[in-house]
Amino acid sequence: MTTWTDDMKESVSKQWLNPFVVLDYKNEIVGIYRNSKQCEREREFGFSSMGIRNCLNKKTRTQKRFRFEKISFDEYLEYIGISN
Repeated sequence: MTTWTDDMKESVSKQWLNPFVVLDYKNEIVGIYRNSKQCEREREFGFSSMGIRNCLNKKTRTQKRFRFEKISFDEYLEYIGISN
């Protein structure tokens, strides 16, 4: 049985792109992430990846008073400063 290291988890996470933005109560973007696991790992806001996915899939409206909106891969690259 293989034990997953943090490097292994990060490598797999980078392969899965489901980019989204985090919006505050003023509807301003406060974060841009490639997937829910990246957001959870950074622990900036204390979000859970399951809670994020529930918001992105419209099962819940917010998590900790923040909203999440899916963005396209091209928008994600533009936000993080990489041009196609």
